[in-house]
Amino acid sequence: MTETIPVYMKGTDKVLQAEPAPANQVIHGDQEEIAQPKVLPKGDAKASAKSAKVTLVIDPLSITRVCSEGKKQTKLIVTVGTIKFEAMVNSKSYRKALVTMDELGADNCNIILQASMTVMGKLEAAGLAVQPKTPKADNTLSV
Repeated sequence: MTETIPVYMKGTDKVLQAEPAPANQVIHGDQEEIAQPKVLPKGDAKASAKSAKVTLVIDPLSITRVCSEGKKQTKLIVTVGTIKFEAMVNSKSYRKALVTMDELGADNCNIILQASMTVMGKLEAAGLAVQPKTPKADNTLSV
């Protein structure tokens, strides 16, 4: 069954029935042909991205306390091996994370930093969160 689309001609009472264009169409002059998707020979598939989503699990004992009162953002530098990540974090969320860490205890929580990275080491739109550690479930069955 071929679908048709009504096309109304402006200024007249005529209605034409037109067929939709085929999908994945390439037009060369007066010729129409359906282009085949490009398939690479054996190898690695490639793609590009605008940014990378980065999630860092920060050691609660390594985070330093700085005076962030009156500042809109606090610079947080996180080192993972030899790589340094620099993020600007909302000062209020930074202070809340420290308070939550103090309440839970450094051994009972994880500090998570999530951000977008467009340039190596520079984190943008960074968010800081503290998650309590959950005890591991006992997988043994009692009979």
